[in-house]
Amino acid sequence: KKAGFYELKDGKLRQLVYEDRLFGTPLKAKDADRYLYTMETFVDFPNLHVSDGGFSDPERITDANPWQSEYRWGKRILFDFENGDGVRLQGTLAIPDDYQPSQRRPMLVQFYEKNSQNLHRHISPLYTYSWNGLMMEAISKGYLYMQPDIHINIGSPHADMLKCVEAATRKVIEMGYADPERIGLHGSSYSGQGAAYIAARSTMFAAVAAGAAATDLTGDFNRFWGWTPTNLNGPGYNGHSYDILGHGRLGTNPYDDPELYRREAPITHARTIDTPLLMMHGGSDTNVGVMGMLQLYNGMRFNGKNIIALLYPGEFHGLRNVANRRDLTIRTQQFFDHYLRDAPAPEWMVAGVPFLKKEHGAWERGRGR
Repeated sequence: KKAGFYELKDGKLRQLVYEDRLFGTPLKAKDADRYLYTMETFVDFPNLHVSDGGFSDPERITDANPWQSEYRWGKRILFDFENGDGVRLQGTLAIPDDYQPSQRRPMLVQFYEKNSQNLHRHISPLYTYSWNGLMMEAISKGYLYMQPDIHINIGSPHADMLKCVEAATRKVIEMGYADPERIGLHGSSYSGQGAAYIAARSTMFAAVAAGAAATDLTGDFNRFWGWTPTNLNGPGYNGHSYDILGHGRLGTNPYDDPELYRREAPITHARTIDTPLLMMHGGSDTNVGVMGMLQLYNGMRFNGKNIIALLYPGEFHGLRNVANRRDLTIRTQQFFDHYLRDAPAPEWMVAGVPFLKKEHGAWERGRGR
């Protein structure tokens, strides 16, 4: 996963620099052979550097994140694995600073398409806006954090996610890092619906979090993108091309192959989801309708299954309000701490939050409703 720069001269390439780090796009000085660019690794913040045109002996000229030294940061390694079909893939594993050889640690797994190209990407802590960004928070609490590459075939996207995620998880267990009884999985949007599907089809994970997930693929096929009951200003196109030819990669429609859409839909398996499931959705999400979460929630509750739904009114496909992002980050940590580290369940996980105790509930009560 190295990166660098080459010089093209007289039809030939000459390597200038090629290292285990990431480089930003260089900017050349107007009247000198000097270049300004960033360099970063998982540990090193992308500070500005200057060098000559050969990119030799770069000089760092900024120290934009001196506070990083106050926190446990960890390291990130690359590993190889094969999915259930024998396809060779890679994944990354972030390891806390205080990890000791032969220790078995609780681990969180997050996936979305390919991630290994980000091995040297510097990740800053932040309140999560979905469930595609909890790495640094998890590492600071002593978790391992694994991100596998996913190989998807047309016609079996969620089944392929399952194969890749399970294979990568088994590999990290074989490497001696992860405690097989204390592994959690999370994803959002496309990987959120994959995470919900995996919760139904795998016994490998002690808890799963799925955000902004389409759970009924047949219903999602015909819905209007960009429209919600509170927002009618979107484009209003349907999901046909997305599911058949686009990111959905189902390769057909639910009328020609209803069994495929039924089999790949998380809601079909509501009766068999025995893994504790935490779901999150923005109430005004115009990419994936919130009813998908609510329908799976009701289906699992009807079948006596363990599910918690977090609904954020006024939010879209990713949370924007800082208070909501902080709330989601804390609740997610508490959820996984309970199932992966035996922490006591907080009250909201046991009893929920009554409608009138929520901010929008109090507003409705004030209007006399």
